[in-house]
Amino acid sequence: MDERSPLHVTVLLFDGVEELDAIGPWETLRFWQLLTENRVIVRAASIDGNSVRCSLGLTFTPDSALDDGPRPDILVHPGGAGVEQLRADDQHLSRLRALASAGTMLASVCNGALVLAAAGLLDGREATTHWSARDDLTSTHPAVTVCSDQRVVDAGDVVTAAGITAGIDMSLHMIERFESSETAISVAKILEYAWEPGLAHFAAV
Repeated sequence: MDERSPLHVTVLLFDGVEELDAIGPWETLRFWQLLTENRVIVRAASIDGNSVRCSLGLTFTPDSALDDGPRPDILVHPGGAGVEQLRADDQHLSRLRALASAGTMLASVCNGALVLAAAGLLDGREATTHWSARDDLTSTHPAVTVCSDQRVVDAGDVVTAAGITAGIDMSLHMIERFESSETAISVAKILEYAWEPGLAHFAAV
């Protein structure tokens, strides 16, 4: 991690997002921002900057629109019922491809992997998703190797997490990857979350 420039992390919000898919990573990464001596900036962004209504009824107000501000170094794409619309949204898929081409690391939680797959960003890679979405991912995107026994799969510039709480594991893994195991352990301790370093599956790329 380059200490001279900030690391920009964006957690995406959208109508129908699964609450914990988004807030688990957001809170984990925000604690990282508070604890680290490096410059980490975490924000929540919706596609248009407006508030969103989540899968179970909560309403979230984002910090900004996704395209506002600096390009994120890491974009966390949660899952939820709203994924069905996003995976068919050509503009959204084009945006994700453009971010990936520009160097943004994309990280999905739960069935958010279906959106990354629809953008073609998981082709030829190993990935994971919520158990209820595995058959969908396998059948609609045969070029993706679906891992059924991993909570987090790190394929380099794309990281995927299994269902819901696995987004916390993924976020702790990213803290470990971008900074240190010690910092990730400190964040896990604040969360009172049972986590051990080095548990992510590193996919061959």
